[in-house]
This record gives sequence, structure tokens and C-alpha cells, in this order.
Amino acid sequence: MVQKGYHEDRFEEGNASEEEIFARPGWAREMPYWTISAILHIFVILIIGSFILSRKVIEAEKGIILVAKPKNNPPKYDPKKKRAMERKLEILNQEVIKDPVIKRQLEEVVTEIPKGTDPNNLADVNLDSTMVNEMIGVGGGLAGARGQRIGKWRAAGKPGSEPASEEAVLAALEWLYRHQDADGGWKAAGFNNAGVRERRGLSANKDAARYPKDTGWEENDIGVTALAILAFTGFGHTHMDGEYEHFVDCLKKAVKYMLKSQTMRTGDPARDGRYGSGDSEQWIYNHAIATMAMAELLLMSNDFKLKRSAREATKLCLRAQNDGRGWRYGIKPGDNDTSVTGWMVLALKTAKQCRLGLPKEEFRNSFGGALKWFDYATASNGKTGYNVPGDEGSRLATGHPDPYPFSKDLSCMTAVGVLCRLFAGESRKDASIRSGVDILSQQPPMWREQKDRSLSSINIYYWYYATYAMFQYGGKPWQVWNRKMQRALVDTQRAEYKDDSPEVDGSWDPIGEWGISGGRVYSTALGAMTLEVYYRFKRQQEGIGL
Repeated sequence: MVQKGYHEDRFEEGNASEEEIFARPGWAREMPYWTISAILHIFVILIIGSFILSRKVIEAEKGIILVAKPKNNPPKYDPKKKRAMERKLEILNQEVIKDPVIKRQLEEVVTEIPKGTDPNNLADVNLDSTMVNEMIGVGGGLAGARGQRIGKWRAAGKPGSEPASEEAVLAALEWLYRHQDADGGWKAAGFNNAGVRERRGLSANKDAARYPKDTGWEENDIGVTALAILAFTGFGHTHMDGEYEHFVDCLKKAVKYMLKSQTMRTGDPARDGRYGSGDSEQWIYNHAIATMAMAELLLMSNDFKLKRSAREATKLCLRAQNDGRGWRYGIKPGDNDTSVTGWMVLALKTAKQCRLGLPKEEFRNSFGGALKWFDYATASNGKTGYNVPGDEGSRLATGHPDPYPFSKDLSCMTAVGVLCRLFAGESRKDASIRSGVDILSQQPPMWREQKDRSLSSINIYYWYYATYAMFQYGGKPWQVWNRKMQRALVDTQRAEYKDDSPEVDGSWDPIGEWGISGGRVYSTALGAMTLEVYYRFKRQQEGIGL
């Protein structure tokens, strides 16, 4: 006979005591098991129901709005539907919907608005999110790239936006989707080539250059592809998730294109990690925007397969910077310009959040040098120059008639400087920022083409940077700017309901200052990104930044 050990005796004693404790009373022993199960399920359902009801009451008292993330049946794009700015925002029903995203009402977060802004700014929607990446809700990336991110499910719930502006974004993305090349990229010059037309079911035999004035320069294909990607990510889509499945498929192809374009392991510091061929003098622009786009996809999707690509691209950005200053063309060229520096700051701000395994000190030194350049390039009146303090900015050397048809009162470099300073956490009361905002306020968006001695005021590049800068600043200047920006873009977007050709429906004519180099893809992507300002970034708090 085997003697039982101490633990075995304890185990048996425990079982015996449990049988005594949990022995069913006589009425329960006589009751069928299915009856007991039914009673228990009803009891649990009543508890859950009372919890949900009490939660609804609490949320109603706190003014919390629950907005569903559309998944299965997103709104379909209707090219014949007028995008009317006169339409007013509808109040969302306070209804508990499956898979909600919780948003606070504005009055509940007034204390969170940074000093120097107006609490009535109407577009500073603060989102409390349990997600590490607050950008547009696609799973679990890292914190915001250029400022703190705001989740976006439907812009109709975003104060400051309009249904018409959201419809304009969707129209632009549909145009970009239709004009993606078979290789996954977008072509500045060949966006409407025979292959693209054939995939859209159009005649491939017709003139491929149907809109010859719409075409940009082939050397900018990487750059316009990156801008198109950013337009889609700004609408909440990645190559792995999104409301509109055809947009997700579109980004899958774009990611393959970008990865294929990247140079790796050559041992050449000017080539390793670079997106694109680098044949043109200004390849650094394309690379900076591409780095920003791929890092943003990594942030939003957590697709580890993109990590190496983003890391190597970021390392090239860091290598290219002039010591203690900014960037220009090439690797440490010695001279600086605000335009390239601005794109690099945005790219590195995004990449910094990706946990790429790069030393934090390198990012700190890089941002510090960029801010030193902005300090140098900003004149005492608040105007930031391109190469030297307060200059009028750059001009395209070729392609435009003489005299130059575009107004240089539009200080795009001032917009770049204000935005980067605010993202760095500088005070809105700082003299250079306030002066810069005044300069931008004096030149709001206006779609005015050149006529006689009146110079053209169309510059979507300027509108993009200035819109994000004014949103970050907030208050009355933002309110005024916002309305004029919406008018300038929504009212001038090409649309089938205006009897425009379906070929251009959803796009913007590239007749602005830099349209000749980027073409219709460039103007359409930037137009969409500008109208996405409401749900991309939370306002940066002062003292917390780069």
C-alpha cells in the first residue's frame, strides 16, 4: 500500500470541503440543468443591461458623444453631388453604437487648450485615446508625428470642418486612386498615360497628353507619390486597414513601389536609404517627403516590414544635415534653405516616434540645428526667408513666362517657420510667431489667376503650410483663415456636377506657383492634405515639442 503524501491528503480534504460547501439544496437538485443555466444567463444579461444603461446616463451627463467607425458600408462617392459650403453641420445623435470612439465635447477640454489661443477656436478637438498612436485610429502605432495626433472617424463630427470639405477630400482621393500607375506610384508627367487610362476602362488610343498643361516633371515622381500616400493616410488609411477597401489596395501597391525605389547597402552615404534615383539636383525634397510618408505608414500600421526602410531613410536624412544648421541639396552641402529644412523637420518628427533604434541625441541635435536656422532666417519683422533672413522666397527658374506671374507677398517660408516653431513648443506669445501669424493673416488663401498687372495668388504649397500653422496657433486668426481656405479649395475643385470632365473630377488644376513641376497629382494631393487639417494633429502644448 502506497502511503499518501501531505499534499495529496490536503488535496482530498479540499475536494471534500468544496463538495460540502457547494452542494446544491434539494430544490436545486430536482431542477433540470437547462433550467438553472437559463436562470443564470438571464441574471447575467440583467446585470450587463443595467451597467450599459447607467453608462449611457453618465455619458449623457458628461456630454460624451459616441461616434461609430464605419467599416462595412462607408459612404459612397457621388461625383454628381454638389459640395456646397452653405450646408451646416448636423448634430450627431448621442447613441451608443458598436465599436465606438469616444470624443469629448469642446467645453470639457477648454483647460487643455494651450496658453495664447482662443477657447472658441472651433477646430481644436482634443481626443482622449487609449491607443498609443492617436492618428486616425488604425491600430497601435506610436505617438504623433508632427504634433499630437487626433483620431478621425468622420470629419462631420469635427468642429471647424464642413461636410463639403470632407466630400472634397473624398473626391480628391478618388481621383488619385483612378490615376495611380500600374507600378504602384503616381507620375507627375504621365499620370494620365495610356496604361492608366486602359485600367480605368478608357480608350488607350487617345492622346495620352490630353491635359498637357497638367503634367509635371518626371524627376518628381517619388515626391508626388509620397504626397499621394500622405493624402490617404490623412484620411485614416494604410496598406493594412481603412474604411475604403480600394484605398487600402491602392496603398499596398504604393508601398511596393516605394520599397522597390529605395537604394540599400551600397556603402555610399549619399545613396544608402535613398528613395528614388537621385538624378536631379533636388532629389532631397523627394526623399524627405517619402521618408515622412513611409514613417507615417509605419506609425499607423505597426507593419514591422517597413521598419528597416524607414530607419535607413531616416539615417540618410540625419547624415544630410549641415552641422548645427539646416538642409539644402545633397549631403552636408554647406548652404541651407528653409523649404527643404521644413520637410526634413516633418519627416524626422514622424520618424522619431517609430522606435527605429536610432539615438535620441541625434534627433535632438538635428532639431536644434533646424531651429537655429529658423532663428537666423527670420527677420525682425517676423518674415522667414528662403536662403537669407526675410527674403521673398524662391522662384522657379524655368517654365514660367516673364515677368514672373506669381505674387511673392505670399511668404510660404514664414508659414514653414511658424509651424515648426509651434511644433517645437515655442510660445504663441513669442514676437516672431505673432509677427509671422500677422504676415500670414494678411495673405489668406484666394484663388486668383494672373490677369494684366494683377499677379496670381494661387499657391497650394503656401496654403498647406500656412493652414497647419494657423490651426496650431488657433483663435480668431485661425477661424478667419479656415473659412477662406475652405472657399479657396472647395469652390475651385474640379467636379462633374459643375459639368467638368469626369477625367478631372475631384482634382485641382496645377496652375499655382509650383504646379508646373508637380502637376495635377501634386496639386490634388496637397489640396486634400490641407483639407485634412481638422483631424490630423492636436494643437501642440507650449514647452512640449521636438
